[in-house]
Amino acid sequence: MRRHLQLSIKQLTAGYINGQLSPLSVAEQALEDAGNLKTLNAFVCVTPEQALQQANESAQRYAERQPIGDLDGVTIAIKDNFCTTKVPTTCASRMLKDFVPPYDSTMSSRLRQAGAVLLGKTNMDQFAMGAGTVDSIYGPTKNVWSEHLSQDNWRIAGGSSGGSASAVAAGLCYA
Repeated sequence: MRRHLQLSIKQLTAGYINGQLSPLSVAEQALEDAGNLKTLNAFVCVTPEQALQQANESAQRYAERQPIGDLDGVTIAIKDNFCTTKVPTTCASRMLKDFVPPYDSTMSSRLRQAGAVLLGKTNMDQFAMGAGTVDSIYGPTKNVWSEHLSQDNWRIAGGSSGGSASAVAAGLCYA
């Protein structure tokens, strides 16, 4: 795991405040790691432009000593059944494969208002109706603790939120 993900959120944001860490460098590393661990299939959609813009805005707030909350600059991923403005929300279903909501869910809106940095949307069972994140149009999500991710000898991430669980366990994001 990366050094910054071994810190608690409070320690991370303290690092932002004292200048030891930067929201932009943390987001860049998280995006690079997400690309390197595509085999987990944790993400159904990665939002690098949005993440870097949000991280840059957060870095500016920290430079001005005006963070907007405890989650300012913290990298997150959102399960694919929560609406996110201008980011596809498919519920891992072919039926919604082209749905791009013009609005945020309340949860997504509150995370944005708190300054969280959205890396992307995570895999799930279709409409969250499953127990292993294996019933998705994007394919199954693999557990990062599997012995062989590229072979058929991998473990399921578990639950209908397996993409989120796999992303957090792999150190790709905080939540």
